[in-house]
Amino acid sequence: MFTNIITKSNIKSFRVALTLLTCFCVLAISGCFGVSSDNELPKTTNETNPPVTETEQEPEPEYVGLSPLHTDGIKWVNADNEAVILKGTNLGNWLLHEFWMMNQSSNTVATDQCRLEATLDERFGFEERERLLDMFRDNWIAERDWDVMQSFGLNVIRLPFVWNVIEDEHNPKTLRADAWQYIDYAIEQAEAHGMYVILDLHGAVGSQGWPDHSGCADKNLYWSTPEYQERTTWLWQQIAERYKYNGTVAGYGLLNEPWGTDAANLASVMLDLYAELREADENKIIILPGHHSGIDEYGHPDSFNGTNVAYEMHFYPGIFGWGDPTYETHRDWLTCGEAGNEGICQWQAKMANLESPLLVGEFQPWASTGYEFGGENTRATYDKFGALNWAATNWSYKVLTGGGGQGNGTWGMVTNKKSGLGLVAKASTWACPGWDSELSTACEIGADTITPQAEGTQTYYFVVKFGACCDGNLDISLDKLSLVDEDNNEVLLNGNFGSDSNWTQWSASAAPAINFNETDVALAPTNADGPVLRMTGTTDATVTEFNGGVYQAITLESGKNYTLSGVFKDNASANAWGEFYIVATMPENGVDILEEAALPSVDFVNAPIEEIEAVFQLYGSISYEIHQPLFNAMTAEAPSNLYTLPAKPTGFTAQMADSGAMLSWNANLETDVTGYHVYRSVNNNSSYQLFAENVAGLSYLDDTVIDNNLYFYKVSAVDAEDISYGSDEISVGELVQAIPGTVEAENWTTMNGFEVEATADAGGGKNTGFAHLGDWLEYAVNIESAGDYLVEYRLATESGSTGFTLKLNDEVIDTVAVEATGGWQTWATQSTTISLPAGEHILRIEALGEQWNLNWIRFSKTQ
Repeated sequence: MFTNIITKSNIKSFRVALTLLTCFCVLAISGCFGVSSDNELPKTTNETNPPVTETEQEPEPEYVGLSPLHTDGIKWVNADNEAVILKGTNLGNWLLHEFWMMNQSSNTVATDQCRLEATLDERFGFEERERLLDMFRDNWIAERDWDVMQSFGLNVIRLPFVWNVIEDEHNPKTLRADAWQYIDYAIEQAEAHGMYVILDLHGAVGSQGWPDHSGCADKNLYWSTPEYQERTTWLWQQIAERYKYNGTVAGYGLLNEPWGTDAANLASVMLDLYAELREADENKIIILPGHHSGIDEYGHPDSFNGTNVAYEMHFYPGIFGWGDPTYETHRDWLTCGEAGNEGICQWQAKMANLESPLLVGEFQPWASTGYEFGGENTRATYDKFGALNWAATNWSYKVLTGGGGQGNGTWGMVTNKKSGLGLVAKASTWACPGWDSELSTACEIGADTITPQAEGTQTYYFVVKFGACCDGNLDISLDKLSLVDEDNNEVLLNGNFGSDSNWTQWSASAAPAINFNETDVALAPTNADGPVLRMTGTTDATVTEFNGGVYQAITLESGKNYTLSGVFKDNASANAWGEFYIVATMPENGVDILEEAALPSVDFVNAPIEEIEAVFQLYGSISYEIHQPLFNAMTAEAPSNLYTLPAKPTGFTAQMADSGAMLSWNANLETDVTGYHVYRSVNNNSSYQLFAENVAGLSYLDDTVIDNNLYFYKVSAVDAEDISYGSDEISVGELVQAIPGTVEAENWTTMNGFEVEATADAGGGKNTGFAHLGDWLEYAVNIESAGDYLVEYRLATESGSTGFTLKLNDEVIDTVAVEATGGWQTWATQSTTISLPAGEHILRIEALGEQWNLNWIRFSKTQ
């Protein structure tokens, strides 16, 4: 594949060659270098044909900034053809607002760039709006931020911007008078700190999608408006004219997350834009944006005469429906899955076929994964990406929150410091259903050092607030609650519960049921000691929310450090939360307890201009809290050891005995294996829960099994950092499903080739999918009586499929062509009527084609 190597000598050689070629083509007409058309010798007098001097030739372009980058196969390389591994971050919310990143997302009117600008225009006029936005931008990213980014060892920033930072919104295809002030500033600062810049058009005129981070929420007019596409081409041409010889600008990211159209149209529009931009800049790397479905529609750069082309994708394992934010989710992604050909390996192969580099323009490996683990996971992610020569810029450098503090890890490498009081620990079922943890590792806000700022010794109130809403239910238990000062003096009374002594009940809405003396050990948090506090409640049509708990008065001293600890557990709650506060005002029934703001929000619709100015200025002066484990991991000299997995255990067997299910396995050969995890499920290859942790030996007795139930098991090997993939699945017991009834797709007795995933269908649970021709599922069924049955198949497919056959004891009883439903999680029911015999049988589904998902099959007797 041809690549552009940008050096002064190459440019000069190219121009000499072009001159010679031009002369050759016109030789017979006008001569070349003074040679006439009739082959006369060139004139030598200065008057008739003066010699060409060096100063009269077109000046050779001078590159400024860092060594300019170009592509070399899958690599990003500099002018000396040295590979450059780009490791960086995004400057989100700076030149295009995302309100959640600055504690303003609760505002119900001005919630995106367009609405904010319109609101400020209406209230204060255009000139004042521009002044306010400049004030914001001058403070959101300032000199200290460049120093912090450099300290993390970054060498690139992705710079998201909205179109009207450059184009005059009142005069299309006209530059603003101050068009380049912030982009120039970013490039200058980046260069001074040894960092490249990737320019990212995050919000095009008209918006390229529906989310607010396209600039205007719910617009998506870019794809249907030729004028907007033409103006975007013009915009990029202006950018190219300014920065094509600036080596610090690593590349042009044509359009962020352009998901308001299909993949084929995206490729068509972007390749037109690419061709137009290439006329303005022959050499800069142009980054083609991926669709959420991938980059396949573009094809190899040779197919569109592409040079210096890179591709961009955003990878968010554990977020946005891509599994849960767990070790296992990131492990599977970064180690290519159990089969070794999935995850990053799929993309490695794809980029090798395209002979092009990849930019992972956004990823988030530290938020909600645990404070310490998040840092190490991020370093491991960068290391894995770097080994593949992928450029990577996390989302995002800076996120400010109302309560402040990193907690379990905000989305920012830096955030604002906590106010000292207010919300001090939090978990919810939205973030981590089924938690069972210390308060210090609570999944949303982990308990940290608490340092009151008010002068002297003051009375405060420690509040435990549990609740549920939205057709949910509350069931949370708590124990060993403690708040000690730096001299290890206990502040709280009766934190081990057993009675209501020293605690006062309080509620903001419907009060949950409170039991101070819960003794059921199954409901107690891990490491609880004796009776625990338990709060419960189920919402319904009459009680739509529970929100309340208990509190007690405490005395804290200014400037003294206090440490909060305890254990709490979610007992299968839904839409529920567990929160802990220290507040200065005694709780009052009917009044909610909210976090004390370290950073205020502002009502842009009604607030006086002075209040808006104050908040914007605060963004530049507020004290930062750096994600310390993230910093430590990213700046460590040695690469991460995370994801160097033990082999999965072999020889896994199970036998049912009178005392339970006896499991055994072979010893792993790795000397650093510290134990084994045992997992159990009642579904095939899905919904596994960690059942026994760090088993030291090579066997385990599950004495909790119930006769006539079917159980599935796997075992993994564990070392200091990692957990292996699971062993082969084994089962004990037998599952025979009744007909009439519903056969859930994931409850097979045996299968080949299918995979299981969470379903978005009504009722939740799992569905099967990812089948290939000949793959099959088998179910043991007991048909109550012979007769005709209505058979309903719950199916989903984006484009339709030749489907599958349904067999009973190897005889085909139905053939199902799956009709297109419009999406992989867009579900529809197909049905037919068949005759079935009575008794126990084997029901088999055998794939005739690919690309269909099955949630369940329902059998109803018709006669």
